[in-house]
Amino acid sequence: MVKDPEAYKTIKVPAWVYINAKEAELALMRKGVGRLPESVLNPTKCPICKNELNTMKIEESGGKTYLLCPNCGYTQPKFEGTMEGIALGTAIGMGLVHLLNTLFGNGRQAQPEAGTG
Repeated sequence: MVKDPEAYKTIKVPAWVYINAKEAELALMRKGVGRLPESVLNPTKCPICKNELNTMKIEESGGKTYLLCPNCGYTQPKFEGTMEGIALGTAIGMGLVHLLNTLFGNGRQAQPEAGTG
């Protein structure tokens, strides 16, 4: 796990990706998170390797709580409450969690490819 999971990284994405991500952000703000699967909001198993996730509070990140896989290092914030004021990064992160669940959803022990874990 990175020392400060709230540290920002800049990535370049095509305009269509950015537009779709903004639409997802707006939809989450309008509709809330009630329709999202529990595997995205409150996962108990790592979407990559299926190990149990540990809960960890990180003081360097303002006391935020994260879910951490002790096997492969997968990390995500613990999504709590109504999540008012959802940011674009949160919307993208939720989409990535769902994508990882789909890609690694066959239940076998998979190791992340280089650079993904």
